[in-house]
Amino acid sequence: MAFTYDFDTEPAISYVRLLISDTDSQNFVFADAEVSAAFTIQGGTFQSAQFYSPPSGANVPAFAVSYLRVAALLLDAMAANSSKLAMFTRILDVEMKPAEGAKMLREQAAQYRTTDDESGAFMIIEQCSTSFAYRQRWWNQAQRQAYL
Repeated sequence: MAFTYDFDTEPAISYVRLLISDTDSQNFVFADAEVSAAFTIQGGTFQSAQFYSPPSGANVPAFAVSYLRVAALLLDAMAANSSKLAMFTRILDVEMKPAEGAKMLREQAAQYRTTDDESGAFMIIEQCSTSFAYRQRWWNQAQRQAYL
């Protein structure tokens, strides 16, 4: 299992690790492959016809998934794991409260989603109701990217 926390080589994974406090290389919670899988899961909800335009949508970001949303997804996964452990409240003389921990993780995930929703980011989505309108949108997109 690989662990990366380097903002120069793997900034996306490192940003998410920073948000979920998974920065200790000796005791990490998620492997790099799991963080990448969370990006894939979260990115599955985003679609754009511009990704499939022949000019390749040069001004559309290559990575349309929010780091806050991926961090929230991983916090929810941690909360689900804590919920599974909720049946164990005492081990020897140590009293644990995994249900409260799971509740706090879910609250933090909800806060990250709220922050992402209210961040002010937006997208312009061009709709095409006819094949002629689609052809015009395609040419407009090609012209916008011609002078980059």
